[in-house]
Amino acid sequence: MEFDGSQVLIGRGAQADVYKYQGYAYKVYKPTYPEEWIRFEISQQETVVNLGLCDIRYYVTSDPHVIRMDLIEGIELEKKVLEGYLEGFNLLCDAFRKVHQAKIPAEGINMPRLIDAAALFLTDEEKDKILPVISRLSEKYEPCVCHLDMHFLNIMMPNDGSEYKIIDWMNARIAPPVFDYARTYVIFDEFSQEGLALYKQAIAPDIGSLGITDEDFKDAVMVCSILRHHEK
Repeated sequence: MEFDGSQVLIGRGAQADVYKYQGYAYKVYKPTYPEEWIRFEISQQETVVNLGLCDIRYYVTSDPHVIRMDLIEGIELEKKVLEGYLEGFNLLCDAFRKVHQAKIPAEGINMPRLIDAAALFLTDEEKDKILPVISRLSEKYEPCVCHLDMHFLNIMMPNDGSEYKIIDWMNARIAPPVFDYARTYVIFDEFSQEGLALYKQAIAPDIGSLGITDEDFKDAVMVCSILRHHEK
């Protein structure tokens, strides 16, 4: 598809740019980005919309490397936190709880399990290291929907004051919640030790209520660190 020149760049990532155009957001991927991954992202979004976890719908366009999306008029939570918004970490914890409490239909949902998807791109040594951990923790803790990329940039605060919106569900998997908390731990550890300390303090009550042990959390962090390494 072609824009008429009135589009406005509102986001830029490693694989795609996002434009505001004629009342929608358009995600424009690099030509080298696999089309099957784009179709998977559309499928993931449809699943979370059906679960009531997000009301932002994706639409196919005439160009397989462009997705049209419902537009959120607002700012990322990160900007509010950097401006001194004190409830940022509490809101992040609330977002985790909202996702993990989603009711999965008896017939299941169209979303991969972490145990099935984790082996992609791993070496044999890494598979031997992390797959037994995922299997053990998946048997010990009840699986649920996990976002697996929850951080301040993926939570939008609408300008109209309505409830925050969780975005970017590409990594979502069915897994025990310990992996969701661990994944965000890894992200904070990369970018902000001060943020990591506040994050650990904020999630401690929820981690405790789920019965997650320190050893299991450390194991989940190890898994997420290895998986995160392959995303870069």
